Amino acid sequence: MAMAKPNRRTTMSEDAITEFRLEPTTLVELCRYRASRDPDRRMFAFLENDLEESDSLTLAQLDARARAIAVRLSRHAPPGARAVLSYPPGLDFVSAFFGCLYAGLIAVPAPPVLRVGVDDRYTRFRAIVNSCQPDLVLSKGSRLDRVDTLLKDMSTPRRPTSVATDEISGTDAYGWNAPRIGPDTIAYLQYTSGTTGPPRGVELTHGNVLHNLSLILANGCRDTDDFDRLPPVVSWLPVFHDMGLITGVLQPLYVGYDAVLMPPSAFTQDPVNWLRAISDRGAGISSAPGFGYELCVRRLSEQQLRSLDFSGWRIAVVGDEPVRAEMIDQFSAMLAPFGFRREAFFPSYGIAESTVMLSGGPVEPEPVIRRFDAVALAKGQVQRAGREDGARRLVGLGQLHPSMTVAVVDPATGEPCAPDETGEILASGPSIGAAYWNAPEETASTFNATVRGHEGRQFLRTGSLGFLDGGQLFVTCRVDDLIVVEGMQHYPYDIEATAGGSHAAIREGCCCAFTVEDGGRTRLVVLAEINSRYRVVAGPPPDAPSGARATVGADEVEEAVREAVFAGHSLRADEVLLVKAGSLPFTTSGKLQRSRCRSRYRARVFETV
Repeated sequence: MAMAKPNRRTTMSEDAITEFRLEPTTLVELCRYRASRDPDRRMFAFLENDLEESDSLTLAQLDARARAIAVRLSRHAPPGARAVLSYPPGLDFVSAFFGCLYAGLIAVPAPPVLRVGVDDRYTRFRAIVNSCQPDLVLSKGSRLDRVDTLLKDMSTPRRPTSVATDEISGTDAYGWNAPRIGPDTIAYLQYTSGTTGPPRGVELTHGNVLHNLSLILANGCRDTDDFDRLPPVVSWLPVFHDMGLITGVLQPLYVGYDAVLMPPSAFTQDPVNWLRAISDRGAGISSAPGFGYELCVRRLSEQQLRSLDFSGWRIAVVGDEPVRAEMIDQFSAMLAPFGFRREAFFPSYGIAESTVMLSGGPVEPEPVIRRFDAVALAKGQVQRAGREDGARRLVGLGQLHPSMTVAVVDPATGEPCAPDETGEILASGPSIGAAYWNAPEETASTFNATVRGHEGRQFLRTGSLGFLDGGQLFVTCRVDDLIVVEGMQHYPYDIEATAGGSHAAIREGCCCAFTVEDGGRTRLVVLAEINSRYRVVAGPPPDAPSGARATVGADEVEEAVREAVFAGHSLRADEVLLVKAGSLPFTTSGKLQRSRCRSRYRARVFETV
């Protein structure tokens, strides 16, 4: 992106906008610049579940809506106040998000909720409101009654003001004055997914976000790229999560390509909708966590793909820990006959605390997949392996930008690991958030780590285990999820994948493995959801009438899990618990909550089939 450094004033006049040519210092400057340069460009479009476009936003409309919303919000709350955004899928969120920034408020993306206490979205909404204590809660007018009902149900010290941003008059835009903000001003709170504990609000400044946007661009671009000619990004990711907000809203604005957004439900109900939207619009970029690509592999048929064309799909971002090599193989093979190139896969690693991306790329070469000695990894050591048995294929999650520093340390002592050892990944750089909102103890333990040899620099503890090898970052497991039995390290993802494939009655992707201490002995527990097409009974299964659900014996399924886990990992599953479909807790971003699984298991709240 080629723009000139603006002067360091905290506000911009109309004349200054026309002279603005390079690196913006705030997201407000970025949006104003884009709108001044290309006002009639339809940068954002929204598709309903039938993939028909139902709404769009030009850059001029976005700027005008943001100014009008900012004027109205400024009447209710001073700069620096928090405003929670709880919107159904659509473009109202985009206008409201920038409206908060235009008012100097701290935006707080939150999930849309339907009713009190019925799903994880309400639980997350409640946790966010209790944490940030907002002055405002924003939504559409048609949703405000539901939001107000939720707020009445919550015991907050003060009741936030509810504002329907879609009912704000466009004439309010003329009363806007630019806020006094700069690179160090907090732009928004990005709440963590809650995989290992309650969601925490990461304070992200305008400078943090702009640096991460430039980092993503540097990791994912080629010298030949002409960004004004790039096909659009297509995204079904929720915009209240970091990956959805950055890839679907902020990165398109930063780089200058169009964005096509669609409801998450359109993908989860039928994954072909995502792929059809990519094919129909010749999309060049789209992103998903690993489970999104795996859902396509499991549920789509060749017949559904036959009329689609993926030859324009230039970058398929996948962000996970870890990214499975088998997923890359299977997805690439499935879509290759329809133009998809394996080279399009762009594995990356990031967390909310680092805005979103920490490592990624380079673009175009095939994903980096290397073989490591499995026995050595079980001992916490890194040793390349050939094609012999006992090797593990791990996917590299990208290169590090020169502005970012990564250290691998012993998670217990904080001492740097040797190059051939695995350890906790620590990161430092301008993309790292400032702190957790209103959580000084968690901030001190997470954001203020120090590393011998890097004096004077503070590091973020990512909570992930991994190592650096040949310029690539490899992530193996969450520190809290690592399974250690008799001194050997095992990754829960591997055990869960083995258990899930051991019997047809088990739902794919719906197993959880963890250990518990029992009288000084470590016990391995495996939870497995049963596919609703199967009925599990005690003892030998009776003959089922034609057309009825398949009936299997519980002992048969449990034994299949035990045998597979022992054969694949030399581990004895001390307890296999078969539970109903939908029993395992997942975050709103689709991540399995192993800590909650362990807690529920200890409390004996799981209902077995």
